[in-house]
Amino acid sequence: MTRTIAIGVFLLAALLPFGANAAEAVATFDIDKMTCAGCRYIVKQSMNSVEGVQDVEVSYRQRQAIVTYDDALTDPQAIAAASAANGYPATPVEDDQ
Repeated sequence: MTRTIAIGVFLLAALLPFGANAAEAVATFDIDKMTCAGCRYIVKQSMNSVEGVQDVEVSYRQRQAIVTYDDALTDPQAIAAASAANGYPATPVEDDQ
């Protein structure tokens, strides 16, 4: 009987989707120190390096980044820190928080 229960629990766990508590979130960041269109590449790569980041769109003209991420794996502060560590301080825009 114990074996039957263990197999049932295993099968139930296998059927549940991974990340059931995770939610996709979007944050907008103001980016400082971008002096050329090439800077957007560094910002994008920096933010994409954070575990849980799914997509990054950077606008040199608006000096902003829009980041889609898994809020179970990361948060806006970690994403901003990755950008800042590569020379481009990022500040989350409060409307998205």
